[in-house]
Amino acid sequence: MKGSTARAIVLAVLAATACAPRSVAPLKVLGRWHEVSQGETVDVVADRYGVDPEALAELNDLPRTGAIEGREEIFVPGAGDDPPGTGAPPPRPVAATASKPGADGGKIIGKCGAEGRPCFSWPVDGKVGSTYGPRGTKHHDGIDILAARGTEIRAADDGVVVYSGDDIKGYGNLVLVKHDGGIITVYAHNDRNVVKEGDTVKRGQKIGEVGDTGSATATHLHFEVRAGERPRDPLLYLPTKE
Repeated sequence: MKGSTARAIVLAVLAATACAPRSVAPLKVLGRWHEVSQGETVDVVADRYGVDPEALAELNDLPRTGAIEGREEIFVPGAGDDPPGTGAPPPRPVAATASKPGADGGKIIGKCGAEGRPCFSWPVDGKVGSTYGPRGTKHHDGIDILAARGTEIRAADDGVVVYSGDDIKGYGNLVLVKHDGGIITVYAHNDRNVVKEGDTVKRGQKIGEVGDTGSATATHLHFEVRAGERPRDPLLYLPTKE
């Protein structure tokens, strides 16, 4: 979705959640909208916000070279209100202590409950096909859980839906749920969402169905856990999975 239409939707989402208890700006969790100036290129915008230009181009369906044309705004993933290098430095990342798929006979070892972390439930029944962390020159901010189209997606814990929609191309149908302690769980590439902004959901409640919308190349759930709007390894919040 582009330009003034996208901006109107984002503002509507923010207005809808502004009065909710412990409300957040839902899309700020994932990034921000950038107003395109004449002659700007993907490289220029990526350099300003310190993001990967290839990821920026892919997310917004833009050519990798040349001036950005026909777009009033583009979405910058993971960008705050100021370019990197201003303000306080980011906190040190939490070390990933979960095993990779295939280790320990296929067992995925979680560390939920340690160091005060909550213990969420698995949002989908399926194998973890991709874990959190570096993936080539990019960083994978969550885990991908492989499952068939239409598989039930469940809320990882009690919370409030702060976003449900498909405004960000790369994420497809997307649901964000806010939980106690300022933690937000992210459910992306859904075939469809069955909740709306402002809904209160219970742990294990159906919130959508697995699909391959957005930039997904296979049917799966892309699942993230964000604490203080920063991504954390979801396996640190999930119980051990055989």
